Amino acid sequence: MPIIRPARPDEHAALCVLFAELDRFHRKARPDVFVEPEGPARSPELIAGLIEGPGSAILVAEDCGALAGLATLIERTVAANPVRPERRIAEIDNLVVMPGHRRRGIAGLLLRQAEDWARGRGLASLELGVWDFNAGAVACYEAAGFAPTTRRLSKPVAPP
Repeated sequence: MPIIRPARPDEHAALCVLFAELDRFHRKARPDVFVEPEGPARSPELIAGLIEGPGSAILVAEDCGALAGLATLIERTVAANPVRPERRIAEIDNLVVMPGHRRRGIAGLLLRQAEDWARGRGLASLELGVWDFNAGAVACYEAAGFAPTTRRLSKPVAPP
């Protein structure tokens, strides 16, 4: 049974493998938006900052002694405007499960633990963004109770 726990800074290399899987998936679907980094896409300092930061966390799914997935959480303040008060939310910035571990409930476990993290901090909601090409993730999030709140559209204006 997979366990969900906070990541440790000494797991930088294993976390980079998970992030690389996520990045590869995005590059394949949208090479016009995502590029291959030179070296690790997340520095040890960035990872440590997310793990140790007062308003962030990286949760990992450990399965059979290996890191099978992760969720990056960030506390954000949505500024007030004349028609909407300020809100404090938790955002899932990244979520990935390695191919060999998918369809075993790991994403659902990460999402539930992320919800507990947000609730424990007294935040108003748990939110995330997902690319339209990622139908599997959309279905997973909807099954976990997430529902659309806004829709972001884009249109290229420069020649390709």
